[in-house]
This record gives sequence, structure tokens and C-alpha cells, in this order.
Amino acid sequence: MANDVNVTIDVLKPSGFTTETFPLIIGAKTGGFAYKVYEGDDALDLIKVDFAETTETYKLARSILQQNNRPEKVAIAGYDDTAGTPDVVFEEVKGEAFYYVLTTSADVAEQEALVEAIDLQGAKVAILRVNDISDLETLEASGVKRAYVLYTDDITRYIDGEFIGEYAADPAGSATAKFKQFFDVRPVNVTPPEVARIHAANGSTYIEKFGEAQTSESKTIGGEHLDVIVGNDWVIANIEQRVQGLFLKNRKIPYEQSGANLVGTAVETVLLQGAKQDIVAEDVVGKPIYTVTIPNVDELTEAQRASRKLTGVKFTFRLAGAIQSADIKGQVNY
Repeated sequence: MANDVNVTIDVLKPSGFTTETFPLIIGAKTGGFAYKVYEGDDALDLIKVDFAETTETYKLARSILQQNNRPEKVAIAGYDDTAGTPDVVFEEVKGEAFYYVLTTSADVAEQEALVEAIDLQGAKVAILRVNDISDLETLEASGVKRAYVLYTDDITRYIDGEFIGEYAADPAGSATAKFKQFFDVRPVNVTPPEVARIHAANGSTYIEKFGEAQTSESKTIGGEHLDVIVGNDWVIANIEQRVQGLFLKNRKIPYEQSGANLVGTAVETVLLQGAKQDIVAEDVVGKPIYTVTIPNVDELTEAQRASRKLTGVKFTFRLAGAIQSADIKGQVNY
């Protein structure tokens, strides 16, 4: 199906189409399991009806929903582990509104195939756990990009679920993945050389600094920070949604300057909200740093106007980014 509105951000290349940020769990279940969304305070009890408390799917869902900043809803889809894999399930449900993707599978080959499918779609992000640093290095060497990968030494600990349960409820792009604390505050048993190795492979883990357990990094396996990817996906999805809304709410948008200005204003509205979510940077007086270019309709060719497609609307913005470390120097005098 062709889109009426297409948005690209050259700096990151992906395009997104969902403004939701809730997670999907892809788990194994005999016979598979059709996509289903669970929400509300009794979400975990509802999941228990479909997945026994002993299953990995339930345990992963519980690790998400027991966090203090838990998302409002969680989706689950399943594959028969005798005949299916997580990437196949993702291909079947990728048009649904979830954004983050988790899987009960800790098999590195299945994880790699899943992220390859996500990279190809370019609109969602995987949150994965590994129990062996060499698996993290395998993922990094494979060239996959759209995955935030956490190392844990405890194979029974769903550190991926703990993270997304703390992170997914934040407005897109508004929080860094580093310094996040979980309901289960136990740090991972990992040595400084192992942490260095994890970070060299663009992974993260859960360590103690100054007596506080926290996530150690914010980069995805492809080297970009998670909040940047999520924030840019949000900008793209919201511009697509808002401009599509113009087409639906107006009986007709004339191919005149007023019509082009309507489209440009929709783009600007999204960038202004992006500044409030710390996606778009602000200057010293708090003014968002962006530009929106709207074409002069009278300067377009007759053929361009006859096509009924508006071209030439462009935007740029400076990323707000995040400060995640600091060098501070002092001097003491008598």
C-alpha cells in the first residue's frame, strides 16, 4: 500500500509510522499465538490466562510490568518453537502499532535474524538480552543496527524486560537509556574489563556506581544512541500522521500557497512538540533550533501542480542529544 505522506530524515535513514511506544513480546508457544494486546492494571493477570506462570513469555511480561514506570500495555505474539522463529512472527505482525520488540529467545542466530527484519522495515527497535559477551560481539559484527542489547550473567534474569518496563513509558526521545534503574536493583556480576568489552561491542549492562545500580550505556548495536533513533522515528511518524490528518479533515487542500503553508505548519507543530520532548535542541533563550522550508507554489511547474503531489517541503533540526559524562576541573588557592 502506497503512503500519501512520505517523510525521511537523512541523518538516520529509517522511516517510522507508529506514534506508539509500547512493547511486543515474541515468545514460543505450542501451536503459536496470535497477536494480542494486554493493558490496564490487570494486564499481568490477563496474560496468565494465556501463558502459565512457568513460561518464559509470562516471566518476561512480568519483568516489564513490575517496574515502577511500566508501560500502559504490552502486546504478545507467539511462534511454535518446533517450526517457527521470532523473525517470521515479526514479519506477520510488523504493521501493528507496537514499537519495541522483545523475544524470549536468547539464541544469537534467531536474535540476529529478528534484528535484520527490523532493520529492513526501519521503523521499530529490538531490546535484547545476552548471557554471553561473545554473543553480543557476534551481533555487533553481523552489521545489524536497530537493537539495544543488555548483558546479564544470570540466564534466568529478563534484564531486557526490566529495561523496557522502565523506559517504554517515557515520551519518545525524552530519556537516555543510560542511568536507568530497575525494580530489581541487583547489579550484574561483571568485571571492569568485561564492561569495557561490552561497551566496545555497543552493548550495555547493569552495574553499580557510587552505590547505585544503573544501566551502563545508551548505544544500540549499530552505534547510535537509542534515544536518538526513537526520537527521530517519533518525528517521522508524527509528521506523517499529522499531514495525513490534514487530508482527512479538509474537504480539499487547494494547490495554492495557502495549501502548502498548511502542510508546512503541520511539520512545524511536530518539531515544536519535539523540542518539548528534548528531541529538538533549543538555543540559550529556549527557542527550538529548526527550519521548515515551504516551496513557492507559483514557482512550481504546471506538471508538478497537475500531479497533485506537493514536493519541496523540507525541515532540519539540531538534536538535543544528552550529556552522559563530564570532565570537571578545579583549583584550590590559599
